[in-house]
Amino acid sequence: MRRRTRLIAAVVVAAMLATSVLAAVSMLLGRRAAVDIPDEGPWAVYVSGDASGAGACASDPAVVDAYMSADQPSSSAVFVLAADARRGDVERVHGCVSAAVATGATVVVGTAPEAPGA
Repeated sequence: MRRRTRLIAAVVVAAMLATSVLAAVSMLLGRRAAVDIPDEGPWAVYVSGDASGAGACASDPAVVDAYMSADQPSSSAVFVLAADARRGDVERVHGCVSAAVATGATVVVGTAPEAPGA
């Protein structure tokens, strides 16, 4: 009887460990959702929803301006990248921002170039 109880306990523990590992892997993979980045920049990362946790992302060297709504908690934000930013910069900034906000709350857009003489 004791042997059977130990076997059942071992199977239960193994199943719990496997479930925990699978959950951790799916969280890591799910957090790295692919982002649709326009072919040409300059780019900006927009946030819909509370972006207060993403404030540190504004210190990234590729970010030239960052704006957050004044309401508390903030209801929107934008991180404007430098005109000479590269795709890797966009991916890095988006990764920083998306790690600090709700899943699906971000979008990357290509900003319109400034009009001549503006």
